[in-house]
Amino acid sequence: MKDISKGNRRLIIWGLGFVALGLLAPWLIKIKDFGIMPLGKQSLMTGSTGSLLFATVRLVVLNTLRALPIYIGILLVGEGLGMFVAERNRWLKMIILVLIPVIYEVIYLIYGIAYDFGVPAITLVFAVMIVNRNHNMARSVVHKITVFTLLFFGVQWLDIVPLLTKYGFGGGNISMHLKNIALLNRVDNILDVVGISLCAIFLINAFIIARLLNIYTKEIKAVEHALEFEHLNNQLKLQSFENRSLREMQSLVHDLKTPLTSIQGLAGVIAISDNQEVINKHALYISNMVDKMNIMINELLQDDSRQIITIREVIEYAVAHVPRLDSIAEFDLMITDDSLVYVNKIKLARAIINILENALDAVEADQGCIKILVEKADGGQVSIVIIDNGQGFRAEDSPHIWDNGFSTKKSSGLGLPFVRDVIEKNGGQIGIGNHPEGGAKVLIKLPEVLYHGEENGDTNSR
Repeated sequence: MKDISKGNRRLIIWGLGFVALGLLAPWLIKIKDFGIMPLGKQSLMTGSTGSLLFATVRLVVLNTLRALPIYIGILLVGEGLGMFVAERNRWLKMIILVLIPVIYEVIYLIYGIAYDFGVPAITLVFAVMIVNRNHNMARSVVHKITVFTLLFFGVQWLDIVPLLTKYGFGGGNISMHLKNIALLNRVDNILDVVGISLCAIFLINAFIIARLLNIYTKEIKAVEHALEFEHLNNQLKLQSFENRSLREMQSLVHDLKTPLTSIQGLAGVIAISDNQEVINKHALYISNMVDKMNIMINELLQDDSRQIITIREVIEYAVAHVPRLDSIAEFDLMITDDSLVYVNKIKLARAIINILENALDAVEADQGCIKILVEKADGGQVSIVIIDNGQGFRAEDSPHIWDNGFSTKKSSGLGLPFVRDVIEKNGGQIGIGNHPEGGAKVLIKLPEVLYHGEENGDTNSR
């Protein structure tokens, strides 16, 4: 029993409670309290069909109240034990066929009342098995009990149908007594019609409710699967965002490590040097390296931090941080203009890296081709064109390309919105589309800066 969960143990306990209630039912619910026999006698003496019908209704209610708790209890025990799970042994599934007649025999030994284990009882045993196997109603055992109660009440009406007596229906003493009265009064056909009609009504309602519950359960499962998928998708987006941030941090650490190594080496030279000219030269170089590091950190931490720098340096910096470009068949970098731009180098390079990563995901490694063209554009602007030979942008995706969270490859969907945000914050514009020869095309335009400063003066920032 170690594999039975807490919820299943609760079902078993409830099931045993219902079985106990069924065992107590003959003591709690007396036949004489229903007045069935006096109504039958009245019908026999007066020929009243109404009295006979009223007696049969009371008999069906009596049989239902007495026997239904036993079947519900067996249903709950079977649910708790998982009797009808595919991997369970066959003998365990057949226990239910034995339990009902055993309980009937116990009732006979205690009270001397013989419950008829005829065709209706056998039918209901199989009904328990069928309802228990219906996994689409497994969300709530109450659903199963509701459907089975309707089935049970419907089958009980067959016990008062004289036409079905020879087939094993209604073999109990009281049922036979009422059917004999109907034969003597020549109204047996009325009991046939009433019993079969009411049975059909309750069975049809049971199947309709079962069908509705199945549909309801399937819809709920579909919603749960959608929510689960959305939750998983959000986790993937978060993971992708964290991975992207980690890669950016690793790139920054790598960029900072190089000047730090140089500073460390130059500091060592200064410590052992007696030449003041060498000391001054290296100290100035260290100062310049520290300034560049400050600029780099400021650009990462502050969106509005910018510096005047050549577009070539930005592009080459970005390309150097995409080692996957070496794995494709063809990569062309053409820089025909080396204008100055006033930008956040780190963020702008990150934006270009995102575009290149998307292009790499879109092309086949052995046939992939990515081209970058940097040239002067009209209106005092610098143009950056990135082209790949992948499948390009689909027309139906175009309206959503810039939406946060939108992705066609199960990524975070944060790449292109980040790119556009960076480009616009640096005073530029970005457009996307498909190249006439196939593949995607991304066009970035940045304002050119007319600047003439120090020979190595690309360190202005704010």
